[in-house]
Amino acid sequence: MAAIKARKISLILWPKYVMLMTFLLFTGVISLSSSLADGGGALKTEGRCIESERRALLAIAADMYDPFDDWLSSWTAADCCTWRGVACDAATGHVTKLDLRFPYPDDVGNIDASTVNPSLRELQHLKYLDLSLNNFSFAGVPEAVVSLPQLQYLNLSSAMFAGAVPPRFGNLSGLRYLDLNGCFGDLHADDLTWLSRLPSLRYLDMSCINISKAANWLESINSIPSLEVLHLQWADPPFLPPALPPFNLSSITVFDVSGSLNINTSVLGWLSNATGLEYLELSSCGGFDIGPLQSALGALVNLQELDLSANDIGGEISAIVGNVSRRLRMLDLRWNKLTGNIARTLGSLKHLEFITLDNNQLTGQIPEMLGDFTSLRFLTFSSNQISGRIPQSVGKLRRLEYIYLSGNNITGEIPASIGNLTNLIHLFIGRNAITGPIPVTVGNLLNLQQLYLSDNNITGQLPESIGELKNLQALYLQNNFITGPIPSAVGGLQSLLRLHISSNRLSGHIPRGMGTLCNLEYLDLSDNKIAGEITDLIDGLSQCPQPLRLFSLHLSDNNLNGGVPPSLGQLKELSEVYLSSNSLVGNVTEAHFTELAILKFLDISQNNLRVVLPDDWVPPFDAFTIGMSYCHIGTLIPSWIQTQTLLQNLYLSGTGLEGRIPAWFSHFNPQGWHYLDLSSNSLSGPLPVVSSVNQSIINLSNNSFSGPILPSFAASLNASILTLSDNLISGKFPPFFCNMNFLEVLDLSNNRLSGEFPDCLRSYPTSLQSLHLNNNSLSGRLPSFLKHCKQLITLDLGENKLIGELPQWIGRSLSSLKVLRLRSNLFHGAISPQIANLSSLHVLDLANNNLHGAIPSSIGSLNAMVTVQNVMEPLIDSNAKYYSEHVLITTKGSTIEYSTVLSLVTSIDLSDNNLNGAIPQELTKLHGLHFLNLSENHLMAKIPSEIGDMSQLESLDLSMNNLTGEIPAKLATLNFLSHLNLSYNNLSGRIPTSNQLQTLNDPSIYIGNKDLCGMPLAECPREEGPARGGTQEGKNESDKLETILNITSLIIGFVVGFWGFVGTLIMKERIRIAVFQFIDRMCYRLALKFAHLKCK
Repeated sequence: MAAIKARKISLILWPKYVMLMTFLLFTGVISLSSSLADGGGALKTEGRCIESERRALLAIAADMYDPFDDWLSSWTAADCCTWRGVACDAATGHVTKLDLRFPYPDDVGNIDASTVNPSLRELQHLKYLDLSLNNFSFAGVPEAVVSLPQLQYLNLSSAMFAGAVPPRFGNLSGLRYLDLNGCFGDLHADDLTWLSRLPSLRYLDMSCINISKAANWLESINSIPSLEVLHLQWADPPFLPPALPPFNLSSITVFDVSGSLNINTSVLGWLSNATGLEYLELSSCGGFDIGPLQSALGALVNLQELDLSANDIGGEISAIVGNVSRRLRMLDLRWNKLTGNIARTLGSLKHLEFITLDNNQLTGQIPEMLGDFTSLRFLTFSSNQISGRIPQSVGKLRRLEYIYLSGNNITGEIPASIGNLTNLIHLFIGRNAITGPIPVTVGNLLNLQQLYLSDNNITGQLPESIGELKNLQALYLQNNFITGPIPSAVGGLQSLLRLHISSNRLSGHIPRGMGTLCNLEYLDLSDNKIAGEITDLIDGLSQCPQPLRLFSLHLSDNNLNGGVPPSLGQLKELSEVYLSSNSLVGNVTEAHFTELAILKFLDISQNNLRVVLPDDWVPPFDAFTIGMSYCHIGTLIPSWIQTQTLLQNLYLSGTGLEGRIPAWFSHFNPQGWHYLDLSSNSLSGPLPVVSSVNQSIINLSNNSFSGPILPSFAASLNASILTLSDNLISGKFPPFFCNMNFLEVLDLSNNRLSGEFPDCLRSYPTSLQSLHLNNNSLSGRLPSFLKHCKQLITLDLGENKLIGELPQWIGRSLSSLKVLRLRSNLFHGAISPQIANLSSLHVLDLANNNLHGAIPSSIGSLNAMVTVQNVMEPLIDSNAKYYSEHVLITTKGSTIEYSTVLSLVTSIDLSDNNLNGAIPQELTKLHGLHFLNLSENHLMAKIPSEIGDMSQLESLDLSMNNLTGEIPAKLATLNFLSHLNLSYNNLSGRIPTSNQLQTLNDPSIYIGNKDLCGMPLAECPREEGPARGGTQEGKNESDKLETILNITSLIIGFVVGFWGFVGTLIMKERIRIAVFQFIDRMCYRLALKFAHLKCK
């Protein structure tokens, strides 16, 4: 119970504590405690205390836990009034103050028990008592505490008390401060009427005390008009009555009932009378209607801090922000469902210091006016739908210490003005769409401790100025497009604890200076293009003067080379070592693990490493995960593996293992495997007995295991993914399959299984998503139990000897299917129109069977093939990190295995059957189809003219049918077509041409069509040949149109030219005179020439 309450209270430990506790400690508590201990006179610090009280104090001290024997070490002097935490009345010598608050708050919850000695009742003049933060081991509140009649200050908070709150607290009528915060205990109070007997009470904290049975709780609290501060966090008060008492808390300034699910809207109207209220905490109260909330907030004119987080409040945020006090300094509205434009949210709240609006549905852009909120210290808008750029004006917020903008749709570059925020401690802008480089000015943020820019589109190189951030503790830049080398200046970040730069495009070498980052705890440089050796890094870290705290080292998926330095074994705190998928070479020996006693995760897979460890080696560690795939470990499974009692994941694929699996391996790991991968070796003999936990992955594929699958193999197998493909397994399909309730993927392809499927009576693997049984010798009909596998996505039973008709329940029951591959069997009958119900189908392969009848026109309704698939994602969700779905697709004359890009591929193959009739026009609606093969059937009639609408087609095979007519001209528009086969049909006419079709210049793709002509076949006769891309009739129509256009152009040209000339003569006198003079001269010269010729 205490742990649950501690978790609840942790939800609200943030700026309110900073603000509230500052207020209490420096304005209320200090002055209050001084006056209480004083009692009207000066505290006695000299002289002797009363001996009986001295003995009582020593008895009390003897029962208090002091872990370092220094807390109460001053309690030896003769005068108890000089002891730490003790104060006395100057006149009488009586002890008036006892402060036994546990002085090491970081250890609270992990300390030994104390007890309250009954001698406490001897201190009858106590006015101040503090027992907080101790461990009283869930004892009840001692009677001695409530027997101190002069108490004015009592603090029992977080002291692990339990049981009922004594009503005798009501006898302490002089109490002004009462803190019973029970968040580390288990207190309850079924009646609070005793509160009405505390007329002077100013401060009350009963947080985490169960008051669910105190029906009079509000009435009791309301009877204390002097109350200024009330905390009832997670106290679970009962429902409020319909009629609330008249508001009487005239002095209230702090009202905190967070975590009280029974607080409803009615309390808002009641609180609107609290005009002096400065702090209102109503977080996690289950929800409020925004209307009454809007009205109540408008009445609280002095409100400075407002927390309404986690209340499922919907509606426009302006309804709240527009009505709060203009004096507001802290606003917390996170974890609601508020909508509206962020630009219109802030309004005139120019005094805001803290604003957090995380996890809402806010939209719009961050406004430039944000720069006017110069008092801001804490700004968080994470997990909304904010778009646009970060405004340059953010650089005006020079007091800002925390920025959280992660999880939005923010674009553009990080403004250079960010460098003006020299007080910034946290900068979180991850999970957005930010582009451009990290600005050089980030180096000005000398107080920055955490920088999160992960999951963006940041480009460019890391600026050298990042080395100026000497206080930086966490740098997260993963999942971006950062290029270039890691700056050498990173080696100067001596405060760095976490460095995460994975999944970028970094190159170059690891800077030598990174070996001096002796405070590093987590280093992840994986999935980059970093080259060079790791010796300087590992050797440097191993020589750190202080104990190195590095527990996680991720360097996988790079281009690292050289050897693994033996100094790796000196990094004592390492728990995770990931060096896989590099080009590391050399030997791995005992020296690499000498001091790695707490190593839990080791993966050196996919390197050229040779693991040289003696058979009798006993590792210093006990690991959860060991990965050595594609390393050289010898021909036997290392015997030292059996010392790993905690081992859950073992990757030894492609390591050169041979022969039978040793007998000890079958009895090893009695707790069961999570992931066992022994694939791609030369292991032989019967399948080993392996035990696995639920949802495990077992991969024994690509070996030489033989014999049947025995019941002993399945006895302790609870795998979700079982891959046994590419072995020599024989016998019948195992009946244990029916009872594998957790099975999601089963791959037994490429084995020697035979016989019929078992009858699964009333027990089915209903979680099954992928079934691969292709290339075996299975016989009989398609098993009907598959119709109960509603989640099935991939069904591959190709290359077997299955018979019968294709059942209609495939279309009715398996609506999630994305891959249906039944090729090369003995199925007969027609293809059911119900096939159209498979709206998610990407691959349909029914080739090489005895199917007959027409292709159903409903095939045009396969929705996943109608649209273009452009999202690359796992075809199935089952452990996508560890399993990648794969399917064989026969296309372009060869069979290719698709895996990574399978979600982008669409294919229909109905070839080599006895299908007849015409190709349905509806088929051409599959505009997203990539591969279509209808060859070797008896299809007739014309190729549909709209086949050119299938714009994504890459391969089209209609060969060996009875198709007639001309090849549609639109076929020339298929720009992605790279494989075409129309051979052996009855096609005629000219072959259409286009830039793409001209690349398909093999005559064999048209052979067997005697009336086809044109490239790449023989030229068509001129008088008969159709025009390029069309018919002769089209050519003649084109010629007629061209002649008409030519004649029309000549007529229009003559008319325009003639009237242009004549019009100019009429309108322009100078031109007209010049023209006629020119004509006269020409006539005169012609006359002279004519007379001259006549004389001759």
